[in-house]
Amino acid sequence: MPIISLLDAEDRLRDVDSVALGGMLLENRPSALVRALIRAGARDLFLCSAPAASWDADVLIGAGRVSRVRIPHISLASLGLAPNARRAAEDGSVDFEDCDEAILLGGYLAAVNNAWFQVLDNLGTNDLVDDNPLRVSAGDLAGVAPLRTDVALLHAPLGDEKGNLVHFGSRWADVLMARSARYVIAQVDRVISTAEAARLGVSVPGYLIDDIVEAPFGAHPLGSVGSYTADLEHLADYQAQVRAGGFADYVAQHCHVDHDTYVAGLPTARLRELERAAC
Repeated sequence: MPIISLLDAEDRLRDVDSVALGGMLLENRPSALVRALIRAGARDLFLCSAPAASWDADVLIGAGRVSRVRIPHISLASLGLAPNARRAAEDGSVDFEDCDEAILLGGYLAAVNNAWFQVLDNLGTNDLVDDNPLRVSAGDLAGVAPLRTDVALLHAPLGDEKGNLVHFGSRWADVLMARSARYVIAQVDRVISTAEAARLGVSVPGYLIDDIVEAPFGAHPLGSVGSYTADLEHLADYQAQVRAGGFADYVAQHCHVDHDTYVAGLPTARLRELERAAC
């Protein structure tokens, strides 16, 4: 199990067409790998996630790297809708597929089980699924086709040299995305020994992970459960900057720099506050 650098990750992400982002809303999102994806120059991406995404999806959309999205919800949580995603939905520059949690996760399940479709007997009849091209029918059964991606990008607070990940709390849809992706990179705030990972409890086994990256505060500006919370001040500044037309400056300052430079540019006192808030 190779432990690779973010520069190595950039090389591996240059030619991907479809990406699944791990975590849920403001927690355990692979922000450092998303910044690497931007630096890699990936474009025309099909983007999916767990049912709720945040800054990570929004910054990729704003950077013009995404052409199609299958994510039911993208927001900055209590701060409101994600500004780039909202703008792209309104101007039609990105294709947002109609889906809910059942359709999204059903696609992953079909891929995991190597089935041609996943039956979803609770779809019912509603405006979202009626005539939805993602809906697959077989007789009286309704469901969804497999959802596979080139790569899944995951975040966990801890991981070992064999790729075993340790989460404090829910893994959300990370295991489904890892099992349905062709290649999986996991970023961790800290690499620990295999013995320590076993003692703490492995949440995602290493056989599902192809490469692992150590990136302290790698989920920032989002949170890493048990280690630090999401930086709502940063997210509010991001939202205001995008709305004021300053997104290009934001990307230049925060995404087109290496991870050490990114973290060094964050106020130390603020990082300590985020750590204390997670305790």
